[in-house]
Amino acid sequence: MLESQTLNYIKAKKIKFREFSFDTRSLKKRDIFFAIDGSSDNGNNFILEAQKKGASLIVVSSKTLIPELLKIPFIRVDNVRKELSLAAHLFYKSNIKTKIAVTGTNGKTSITFFLKYLLTKLNKKTISIGTLGFSNSRRNVNLTSPDPISLFKELKLASSQNHKILVMETSSHGLDQERFFGLKFDLSILTNISHDHLDYHRTMKHYIKSKAKLFTEYTNHNGKTLINADSNHLKAFKSEIKANKKLKPIYFNLNNNFKVDSIHRSENGTDIITAIIGGEKIIFQFRSWPFFQIQNFLLASVGLYLIGYNIKKIAKLSLNCPYVPGRMEMVGSTKSLAKIYVDFAHTPDALKSSLKEARKICMGRLIVLFGCGGDRDKKKRPKMGQIANKYADLAYVTDDNPRTESPKKIREEIINNSKYLIDFGSRENAIKRAIFSLQSYDLLLIAGKGHEDYQIIKNKKYKFSDKEIVKKYLRKYE
Repeated sequence: MLESQTLNYIKAKKIKFREFSFDTRSLKKRDIFFAIDGSSDNGNNFILEAQKKGASLIVVSSKTLIPELLKIPFIRVDNVRKELSLAAHLFYKSNIKTKIAVTGTNGKTSITFFLKYLLTKLNKKTISIGTLGFSNSRRNVNLTSPDPISLFKELKLASSQNHKILVMETSSHGLDQERFFGLKFDLSILTNISHDHLDYHRTMKHYIKSKAKLFTEYTNHNGKTLINADSNHLKAFKSEIKANKKLKPIYFNLNNNFKVDSIHRSENGTDIITAIIGGEKIIFQFRSWPFFQIQNFLLASVGLYLIGYNIKKIAKLSLNCPYVPGRMEMVGSTKSLAKIYVDFAHTPDALKSSLKEARKICMGRLIVLFGCGGDRDKKKRPKMGQIANKYADLAYVTDDNPRTESPKKIREEIINNSKYLIDFGSRENAIKRAIFSLQSYDLLLIAGKGHEDYQIIKNKKYKFSDKEIVKKYLRKYE
């Protein structure tokens, strides 16, 4: 049974407290302050500020030097991040019966969305947590994986509302930083692994190892695991999860019991997919979806089958499933039948997949508009430029979320001396120009931000939605 040193100390010393905190900016009187050594700030530098603001207890690392001016109680723990997660898990008790986690470079949000859709249609009260936010509240979350306090508070709220199933994205950052410690998942799904987040992980080995923690440390001993075999770095990932000898993963598209059997694209725009699931042929239908999104739906379906749901009932729900917000989402078209899609693709692999799928449904020119985020992995910038150059007929390189970096420099690193990429700094003006340049049957793919409704420039967040900008200029275009 898991025990929290913090909660045990509080009980033994009869310390009264209000809340947990790891940020002195939001810390209130009688809060317990966890001094986390973060990627940008070290919590140890704010210990005295926490005391000044009235903290009732400080939780520090075993190696922390305690300031002489500290007069309030403190305890030492081996891992402050893990201790915060465990304390929050035990303090904000919830009664969620079934827990499902999805990890991977691309597709986490889509599979989580599909799982929530399917379970809701099957009359199961389900909470989803991820990039699209908390499904049962209005709280705004900008991270794929929320901090432990927000996460476990939300699970307590969901439990009080009688939610019995949790579906959540688990990012490599969240796994590496122990944000979910205390949770054990009944179903764990890997979508794929490709180049991303090396600004944080530094090496692909560490990135893969972080993803693998979902399967080696966070999956129940009798839990089910599903892995997409159509993934780069599969051999390295399989090597990492061998550490958990109790796992018996199902590899989708690797054996004859779980795979796509046939694809038929009819003239009326309906795709008919035959998949073999558990050795049985199951028919799914979709309305002109890109194949990677069909595969994401199939992964969600197989996952639910593995934990006991009727696959034939699930398959019947495929035809009317809505688009995932910002994931290859068609947001408009012109009178000359040019189509405009918005997609979250912000990695080389995702951009390549989206462009290849867009090419299949494009009857004219394929135009892409994208950028790269600042203060993030710089190695992927020229790779994304090369992909746009190869797979699109015309490419606009514009600003994404430049953050504290020079937007012009980011664009230059993407373009990398290519003569065929158009440098257009203002994202709104780039979208306007791209729309006004559309000809009959062209397809414009606006990539990188998807569902996001903001743009981060310097340290300020501005309201900005690709979808709203598209609608604005489509009206003027017509």
